[in-house]
Amino acid sequence: MPGAAVFVALNTSVTYVCFACLLVESPSGERPAAWKRLLALALALNPVFMFYAGILWKDVMLATMALVASTGLLLASRRAGWARATLIATAMLSISTLPLLRQQGFLLAVPLAFAAAKIAASGNRGRRAVAIGLACLLVMVGASTTFDHVAKRTIEPLPSSPLSVGLVTIRAYDIAGMVANAKSGDPSEWSGAGEDVKAQLRRLYSAQRIDTFWHDPIVRSYVNELSNETSLALWWAGIRHDPWAYLSHRAAAFAYLLGFRDLSGCVPAYWGVAAPAEYLAWASLTEEMDPRDRLIGRWSQALHPTPVFRHWFYLALLSVAALRVARGYAGDTIVPLAMVAAAGLYFVSYAPTTIACDFRYLYPTAVLATALLIWTLLGGSRRPSPSSG
Repeated sequence: MPGAAVFVALNTSVTYVCFACLLVESPSGERPAAWKRLLALALALNPVFMFYAGILWKDVMLATMALVASTGLLLASRRAGWARATLIATAMLSISTLPLLRQQGFLLAVPLAFAAAKIAASGNRGRRAVAIGLACLLVMVGASTTFDHVAKRTIEPLPSSPLSVGLVTIRAYDIAGMVANAKSGDPSEWSGAGEDVKAQLRRLYSAQRIDTFWHDPIVRSYVNELSNETSLALWWAGIRHDPWAYLSHRAAAFAYLLGFRDLSGCVPAYWGVAAPAEYLAWASLTEEMDPRDRLIGRWSQALHPTPVFRHWFYLALLSVAALRVARGYAGDTIVPLAMVAAAGLYFVSYAPTTIACDFRYLYPTAVLATALLIWTLLGGSRRPSPSSG
């Protein structure tokens, strides 16, 4: 599977090259304190990046492209000439892929796109600055459209809209959560489900992930009959009937995703080669786990009690970095502010949409929060003079 090997090699290399670039350049142009350099290095060597950079998943690629875009813009803010132009162009191409990798990728793309336009137009004034900024935005939209067209020529499109399927899935999970969290004695008639379906939902529902009931034949029969319009009507009826049941379900699911609860169903539990039998046969592979896989598995499980796999930790890192930017660290703030906005919006977007506590869902925010804190740590506490840039 050369494609998978190339993906892993490129993804891993690009991730650590970006971190290396951030580590060797101080936004203030001054030599940071030793403790700041050591802390920044420790952040970059977080084992979560060693584990996840090699996973074949769109969330990982999304994180890598967001990191490339952010790193390019951060470095471009301190460059001139062709180096600056090359970094901005690289960032713009990376930004244009974000909405294509996951629907919520546009939440990362929009703040970074405006930062790219602002950086490209800096040094110009009036109509010229506006024209350059608008041109950059149009180029990114055009590049995204081109990538989408090329992908559709080589990848067979799904029979139905991924967005509508995703919305029905989220609403089905919410309906199950509202039935399971309903007050004692509440028949949940608004759901339109039979007593056998409601009994299964109450028995199998978990705020940790949708999988616990998703493949149950009784529940699947009910879910498969939900069209986009029907699921929307039932979902809204359930919220109006008992808002607290909906909020309780959503709060618990988000708490699992942030890592405030048990992680047993939230991070990969298998290391090695594993897939449905027909996939393995097609690829001429066998299910197996070698000594290296077992070692990685033991390391991962040993880290479960630590903050490494808990997204509240990366939300805290983002908050610290945002505070440093707000208090005036020694560097240009447009890109750091865009990174804060992008990661913050992405965090918030999963509060009403998460269907499982998989760590990979918020992996992009872990990467952005870490990169931004490294950058702001290595910056000074005062803004540079005009001659220092």
